[in-house]
Amino acid sequence: MMFNKNIDKHIIKQIDIFRIKANKKILMKDNIIDEDILEIFVNKNKIFQMVFSMTHTRALVAGFLFTQGIVNKKTDIKEIKFIKEKKQCYVTLNSRSHQRLNRFQENYQIKGSSGGILLQDKVNFLSLKLKSSLKITYEQVLSLIQMHWDYSDLFHKTGGVHSAGICNLSGILSYYEDISRHNVLDKLAGDVLLKEIDISDKIATVSCRMSLEIIGKIIKTGISIIISNAAPTLSGVKLAHKKGLTIVGFARNNRFNIYTHEQRIQN
Repeated sequence: MMFNKNIDKHIIKQIDIFRIKANKKILMKDNIIDEDILEIFVNKNKIFQMVFSMTHTRALVAGFLFTQGIVNKKTDIKEIKFIKEKKQCYVTLNSRSHQRLNRFQENYQIKGSSGGILLQDKVNFLSLKLKSSLKITYEQVLSLIQMHWDYSDLFHKTGGVHSAGICNLSGILSYYEDISRHNVLDKLAGDVLLKEIDISDKIATVSCRMSLEIIGKIIKTGISIIISNAAPTLSGVKLAHKKGLTIVGFARNNRFNIYTHEQRIQN
């Protein structure tokens, strides 16, 4: 099983805390997640800033541009360079994508839950329809979500991150963690874009609530099944139903709920 863990140790810090247990105060060390501010320059101009955890940064930036409809394919990005010391990412877009960026900036941006930005590329997004014939068994659903939980190193150490995975029927292929649930989906989408991943047999696993903007990002990648141990929102379910995405929620222990396109989940 191929799996790309890429965690820098500096993301986790240790600090002194007081833990209260059985009415006793104990001084101890605790792991805590750090966060940084990323500056994104597009065609030499600083366009975006975002709070992030410094892993898979090129994928994060490419995925954000992809899920917002600013870029549609890998060749729209001429160059993407991350300067780790400065926490700056420099992107060079082709002329057509730069025009889409200008339109994106001109439009009022609608904020989603927890500060996420809803999809802006409404024209192209309306034409998207997932028609995958991929099938997955009950046992595979529960196996994948358990693997997802087991792989969450940063969460187990800090309790402070969300996660997303790209899977096939056998297991997790790639895994992303970040303080922002929107960022982990953009990291996933960016990997799909930059590596030109064949998503016909791929499944997404996520740790977070499946809201409208999260579902929109998954649909943009073309992945047809998403599994979470958390809940969807009604708007997310409606969008998934319309676009052909299978939503599996509350997957844990020996149970899960299927909210849309249940034909892909078989006993």
